[in-house]
Amino acid sequence: MILVITTREHAYTHAAVAKERVLDVVVVSYEEILRRKRPYRATHIFTDLDRLPAWQVHDAALLFRKLERAGIRALNDPARFRNRFGLLRALNRAGINDFDAYPADSLETPRRWPVFIRLEGNHRAPVSGLLQDQEELDRAIEDAIDKGAPRSSMLILEYCSEPVRPGLFRKLSVFRVGDRMLGYTCVHDDTWLVKYGKAGLAPVELYEEEYSFVETNPFGPAMLDVFNIAGIDYGRVDFGLVGGRPQIYEINSNPMVEPKPPASLMDRRNQSVALFRNNYLEAMEAIDTGRRPAWMRSTGSLVRSTRELPRRARRLAEGTYGKLKGAAARKSGDPISTGA
Repeated sequence: MILVITTREHAYTHAAVAKERVLDVVVVSYEEILRRKRPYRATHIFTDLDRLPAWQVHDAALLFRKLERAGIRALNDPARFRNRFGLLRALNRAGINDFDAYPADSLETPRRWPVFIRLEGNHRAPVSGLLQDQEELDRAIEDAIDKGAPRSSMLILEYCSEPVRPGLFRKLSVFRVGDRMLGYTCVHDDTWLVKYGKAGLAPVELYEEEYSFVETNPFGPAMLDVFNIAGIDYGRVDFGLVGGRPQIYEINSNPMVEPKPPASLMDRRNQSVALFRNNYLEAMEAIDTGRRPAWMRSTGSLVRSTRELPRRARRLAEGTYGKLKGAAARKSGDPISTGA
């Protein structure tokens, strides 16, 4: 059995995988898994880590360690996970990415232009277009705030993209499933912001190249280093080629997986999709722990929520303060301080 742990709102990403007969995959929410008293001897995949509040990341990290101590396989250690800014800054410092990222709150000035703004923990489109100088950036930040975007979540990213053909941009992706790296299909668009893509833009030769990417996964070894820096054992990295070098844009720990997407009019694309599907299912089978339950001794939930810590610490502090106050009063002989 494989448990894919997601936020409630994003459980749909692996719904198709859970229906695959060759796998025993169950999608559960963090609320459910953290309340569970006894874990199954199943592979636990922690996803959506960038969408969780800090206290829940802490809870998830505590659960991850309990599972490891019980000999239960778990992927994506929440305590080691880097958010988007942490990853992009680390990749830039490692010389892997040529571009840098800056938290809006840091007041750092970008070293190269243009830049754009997007939100941390958000996989939607950026909240600005390309900005050419500091004046445009300052206006864009204020405009985004006026529309409800929190400054504390804003990231300023240096633009780094290059068309694969005149007027045609391409996004490449690689999946990691445990120890296996899988080449994935490409996305093509007529704008630098390549997210969902547009059908019919890419010529036939690019679909031949896409099949080669899925079949041979030439960027797999380089992307393994990226996943390791990110602290991610399961997910999808998205990147582009600029000057022939991979430039990493993000890692999604809860990627949309459609083993059987709608058929394309391009036969080679259908072959690429089928090849990835087979590779993905084989990789998931390789991390499947099995169906036998493993009962851990527990009198309550597996993890005591860190939200309780401030209240418990306050009670402890109050009790300690009371004892110290009483001891001091007894020493001084003050009957009022002791409550007498």
